[in-house]
Amino acid sequence: MVKNKYQRLNKDERKEARLKYYETEIGKVNKGRFTRLLWFGILSFIYSGVLIIDTIINKHSPWNYCLAGVMFIFALVFLIGREKIIIRNVNEYLIKKSKK
Repeated sequence: MVKNKYQRLNKDERKEARLKYYETEIGKVNKGRFTRLLWFGILSFIYSGVLIIDTIINKHSPWNYCLAGVMFIFALVFLIGREKIIIRNVNEYLIKKSKK
């Protein structure tokens, strides 16, 4: 698999590229969206854990396990999708920046 420009950078250069991306107008708008996705993912993880613990303690129906599983999957989608979108956007920013 071919690595994109962002993936070839070291850790410090990645951090710097993200910060420079967040200084752009589109980056400022997207930073709020990325923060919300992070919070939704974290809260979904917490809620799925609480559902599992509550189901075990109070011996609720097995459907609660299904609900906890769905919440866990949503949390993964939010967090993994957020990271992939950030990488894609920063990579596009780096490519456009290098062409100028």
